[in-house]
Amino acid sequence: MNALINQSAAIEAIRQEAIRERDAKISGWFRKVVRAIVEYPARRRVMDELSMLTDRELADIGLTRGDIGRVFDMVEDRPSATVHSLPVAKKNKTVEVAVRAHRIAA
Repeated sequence: MNALINQSAAIEAIRQEAIRERDAKISGWFRKVVRAIVEYPARRRVMDELSMLTDRELADIGLTRGDIGRVFDMVEDRPSATVHSLPVAKKNKTVEVAVRAHRIAA
């Protein structure tokens, strides 16, 4: 009888954990959707402003016209949407950063 109670308690604990994980994933999905909706107008304004720049002005800031869409790619699963921050340099240490650019000839 005692083993049956322990087994029931273990099953209930597993069930409760599964419910918590499910709820966390659902709320995370809703947060992503709401954040995308809230951020869209500001992102669209910046994208429109970049689109109005000349090719020379875009080159001055290190972009090409084809890069504008990739900068604002909103799908987080794609590598182009990944935001990387540079490491903070400590005193008397040099930080080397390698940057690769892909340009497509028109």
